[in-house]
Amino acid sequence: MKITIEVIPHSQQRLPGSLGGDWVFDASGNLTIHVKDLGDWRMNFLFARHELDEAMLCKAAGITTEMVDADELKASKDDNPDSFSGYPGSCYQEQHNDALAAEWVMSRLLDVDWSEYGKRVEELE
Repeated sequence: MKITIEVIPHSQQRLPGSLGGDWVFDASGNLTIHVKDLGDWRMNFLFARHELDEAMLCKAAGITTEMVDADELKASKDDNPDSFSGYPGSCYQEQHNDALAAEWVMSRLLDVDWSEYGKRVEELE
């Protein structure tokens, strides 16, 4: 499996309405992760790490990119992906939450302010 992680402009995200992070497995099983630039290498790393953890946890649970995309496209504007109940009823809520927990721990280790990080993730370009 090849894993590619890229920081790209928000306008180039694959899914409309994305907060700026995305992962997709191709037909060969390779994983591509795109995150928007948050202006701080540590924050970019956290965002990419969340997407990587979430993708691998979904893969282990048999949850496909297509299943996650379908849930994301129907997500409500009231959903809050930066919370442990951020995607109620989605097929990957547990995997998202576990990735979020690991992301929070890593943010502490890198001395990243969690509130500031959350604001940057939610900012649309």
